[in-house]
Amino acid sequence: MIRIFQQDETAVRKVRDIDSFSDTERTLWVDLQNPTTAEIKSVEEKFDVDFLSQQEQLEIESSSRYIEEDDYLIANSNFLVPDPEHRYITVPVSFILKDDTLFTYRNADLKSFADTVKRIKSRRALFGDGAQILISIFESRIDYDADLIEMVSGEIKAINRMLDLDANLDREMLLNINDYQELTMNIRENVVDKQRVISSMIRSDGWFSDAEQQRLRTLIKDIGSLIDHTNFIFERLEFLQNTYLGLIDLEQNRIVKIFTVVSLVFLPPTLLASIWGMNFDAMPEMHWKYGYAFALAMMVLSSALTVWVFRRKNWL
Repeated sequence: MIRIFQQDETAVRKVRDIDSFSDTERTLWVDLQNPTTAEIKSVEEKFDVDFLSQQEQLEIESSSRYIEEDDYLIANSNFLVPDPEHRYITVPVSFILKDDTLFTYRNADLKSFADTVKRIKSRRALFGDGAQILISIFESRIDYDADLIEMVSGEIKAINRMLDLDANLDREMLLNINDYQELTMNIRENVVDKQRVISSMIRSDGWFSDAEQQRLRTLIKDIGSLIDHTNFIFERLEFLQNTYLGLIDLEQNRIVKIFTVVSLVFLPPTLLASIWGMNFDAMPEMHWKYGYAFALAMMVLSSALTVWVFRRKNWL
């Protein structure tokens, strides 16, 4: 799908038919979402641009994430999107800024792009060129990442309230904590990726005005706060994981303690039964009339004495 946003005297209008489109001078933004090969080729020919391949967009080297030439600027960044199977996945997005026109190439429906379209429609005067749209997309994305971090933080608080000795400690809880650790690392990686790209944009030569540079510096400060927050969340998850494992150890120790006490309580009766169970002729109790009752009484008394000693020592 191709969406072309063009500014005229009164409004910003959206064009979808690339074949009938000819006026490229007033174009603000050309957005390619899940484009076909023919659509990519038609945009490249009409606007004289070259889009990077998917492999080039995924390159992590700084030279591949940001490319600046005399007549165009290329920035590649990763965006997190919800996924039914993996909760969130990372998709690459390519930005090309040329002649005040922004070109975007993505293979996912991104909320930050939809929010930017709404801003363009409601506040047309704020978007005079593609650079302002580019900054707006990153601003919207950083806000979305902040909301995502707040969501993770709230869910971690819920997990924390569930952790106590009376809770049902099972492997699902531990796997849930591990999932949040993975999600937090993904958020941090994506935020750091944007930090690298925006830092390169701040150092660019003549592509952004002073006001736009100030917006970019504000974004860098916001990103720094998000990175600090993700570090705190990850530390908190490690604390929860250690607490959970500690509770499991306490539960296991309590079970072992119960078995140990039961074994020790029945140890004296077992000793007495072993002694009186021997079949020697010289044993005086062998033919005693009250021997059986006496043996039972001594077994009960020895068990009770063992329990009394354990309670006195606060071992029970």
